[in-house]
Amino acid sequence: MADRDRPYRAGYLISGIEAGRVFAALLDVKSFPEWAVGLGGVSATDAAGRETSEIEPGTTLTFVLRAAGLTHTVISEITAVEPPRLLEWRYVRGATGSGGWHVEESGPNTVEMALSTDYAVRPAWLNRIAHRPFFRGLTEELLRRSIRRFEQRLR
Repeated sequence: MADRDRPYRAGYLISGIEAGRVFAALLDVKSFPEWAVGLGGVSATDAAGRETSEIEPGTTLTFVLRAAGLTHTVISEITAVEPPRLLEWRYVRGATGSGGWHVEESGPNTVEMALSTDYAVRPAWLNRIAHRPFFRGLTEELLRRSIRRFEQRLR
């Protein structure tokens, strides 16, 4: 399984929408279920455990993921927010590792969104399944569909 431990990286070009608007939409956690395929629910809490809409270092995001008949909860903590270009996190429950979105203008009226994530899912049996080529392909397709829906939502 050549893909088993490979970090996931993907880039997406969006034209006609400025980087600041793209980045602001990535911080709008409540809207994630509208465009993120396979996302059953999401919540954001501050360091005191109160629900929040502020996405800043220390904010905890809880995602309920649903794909291929499986449901899995992953909790991450935001580690960096640098508008309009960088949003990073680390996984703290349900997975280990880290990830991030990098947003930058790549030409006139063109923004590149780049996602990188390197993770191990817990429990171990689910990690083995998650890194098999079929499920990696499914994850990549869900992400491509999500980005198309994200772009449509911004228009």
